[in-house]
Amino acid sequence: MSFKYQMLRFLSTYARKAYRVLNYEHFVEQNIQLAKKFKPKNGQVLYKLTSEDLKNYKKKWGVFGAGVKDIHVRNASGFLGYFDENIVPSDVYFAIIEPLLNNRKFALAYEDKARIDWINKPEHIPAIYVRNINGVYYSNDKKVLQKQSIDFDGLLTGVDSVVIKKTIEIHGGKGVEMFDRNKEGQLVNDKNEILSLDLLEQKFKKDFLVQKTVEQHPFYKAFNPSSLNTFRVYTYRSVTDNQIHILYSFLRIGAEKSRVDNIANGGVFVCLKEGRFIEKGMKIGGVVVKQMNGLKPFKEMGTPPFIDEVYKLAKELAASHYYCRILGFDLAIDAQGKVMHIETNTSDIGMEGLQCTLGPLFHEFTDEIIEYCKTEMKPKSKYSIYGS
Repeated sequence: MSFKYQMLRFLSTYARKAYRVLNYEHFVEQNIQLAKKFKPKNGQVLYKLTSEDLKNYKKKWGVFGAGVKDIHVRNASGFLGYFDENIVPSDVYFAIIEPLLNNRKFALAYEDKARIDWINKPEHIPAIYVRNINGVYYSNDKKVLQKQSIDFDGLLTGVDSVVIKKTIEIHGGKGVEMFDRNKEGQLVNDKNEILSLDLLEQKFKKDFLVQKTVEQHPFYKAFNPSSLNTFRVYTYRSVTDNQIHILYSFLRIGAEKSRVDNIANGGVFVCLKEGRFIEKGMKIGGVVVKQMNGLKPFKEMGTPPFIDEVYKLAKELAASHYYCRILGFDLAIDAQGKVMHIETNTSDIGMEGLQCTLGPLFHEFTDEIIEYCKTEMKPKSKYSIYGS
């Protein structure tokens, strides 16, 4: 390898490291702000951590380095009403556990939305009309296409709505735009820009796709009709027996008039326990929500339709991701009740609010994961990019 490329690789690695350090400290600051919700009011607090609680917590997670912050468990206890030493510190999760469970050399490639139907189950992927990979257009059967040969209008004949996505290196609903037919029959976005390949290249340059919009099942549409409301399902491939388990699942519901369901854009998430919605959903900043859009309270809704099929598909998808032990799948239910695979998340899989609603991220698998990571980790700071 030439000196030039060695230096580029060195600088790239440390740029990612600096980015992660800043983000971990940002997570801590977010948690500190959240903690203000739990300052005693009129002498009352849902749960007050004891010195013995904190001692046990720091002993358990201190195996990953000195200075374990207790802000994470303070917040979780405030919401849950009890202490659990298995609450995972966010910085430990993002800096150590996730990179050790998921081999980053391979993991990021499996997030590529432009190849989602090529590397997963294509029958569960919404139709892709155009895909641009690294500046090159490809047909659905993987043949190279010249831009001038693409009959863009012909491909979208009879299509009333499409979603445009940036396909790599982006999360949280960013890089997503919707185009709908107007009265003149043109596909336009909310800025009234007319959809064309030239427009997409201007916006994204490369690495984007044009995909069919999912018409969702009436049950899920009722929560918020403007957004595709998706399940996020966390799977874990055990480090002891390699069996795949469902860790968590929650429904994400978009904010009113929002086209995306992301929490950062004002949406709500509500977790499921034993296949049923729990009592409390949550918005960003720890705002509790118990029902949506005039519907029944979450706790009275029973088992959401097709949830068994959602879990079944999540496990089937996880089985083919050999380099990743923890995954977050975004799955939707279409109008016919079919589970559609929207996205695969292999890195920086958000987990901040989950532990405040259902408790420890890894449940009964916490100790086996700690032991595995202790064995695999390198003797460096928690900000090292393990697995890179």
